[in-house]
Amino acid sequence: MARDFQKLERVLSKPRFNSYKQQGQSDTEVFYIYIWNTMLCESLYSPFQILEVGLRNAMHVEIGLKLSDKEWLKNEHSFLHTEERAAVRESKRSLNNRRASQGESELVAEMSFGFRTSLLDTRYETLWHKIIIGTFPNVPKAKRTRAEISKRMNTARKLRNAAFHHHSIWHWSDLKGQHHSIRELIRWICPSLDEMASKIDRFPRTFRLGPRECARIAADEPDWEI
Repeated sequence: MARDFQKLERVLSKPRFNSYKQQGQSDTEVFYIYIWNTMLCESLYSPFQILEVGLRNAMHVEIGLKLSDKEWLKNEHSFLHTEERAAVRESKRSLNNRRASQGESELVAEMSFGFRTSLLDTRYETLWHKIIIGTFPNVPKAKRTRAEISKRMNTARKLRNAAFHHHSIWHWSDLKGQHHSIRELIRWICPSLDEMASKIDRFPRTFRLGPRECARIAADEPDWEI
């Protein structure tokens, strides 16, 4: 494939490849980095999937307990602010357009990661005093604040959006630290969930291998030349 660099450059765009290029690098090295970035993004899928599903269900149960209403999304409780209530209604419309059920479990799955992180805003400080221990039962006491969880979750959301929308992340100086924070958030929700994540999380190995070795593995060839 590296021998077809010019063909790939044409269909993937020269500006896109140029964004991966640093001074003095050859086309081959740029191609290696591009492959590495793709594999890094792919490797983040499993920890993000586990974090999102774990968070949304833990949060939903705790809010339901505090409101004494297991269907608080469907019933659009008054504690939700205008933006979040609008997001719930949009999800209902989306389900309706697809002729899908609008039950509570369907709404839980339909709501975005952005909706979850919005419930960590200062506007919901009172709510989080009531549900933080139940949602994150294993968070250290020193970090058991809405502000700390909100900061971490919003940082994770930005990385998730970059990785899932095919942006360049390989050059982020704190990429390894951000991955560590994601795993910590999972562990704070449920240690058993983090044990599951550890079995399928390929990010540490992918990050450690770097561009050349990841490209070699992807190609299943001893070496590539343009």
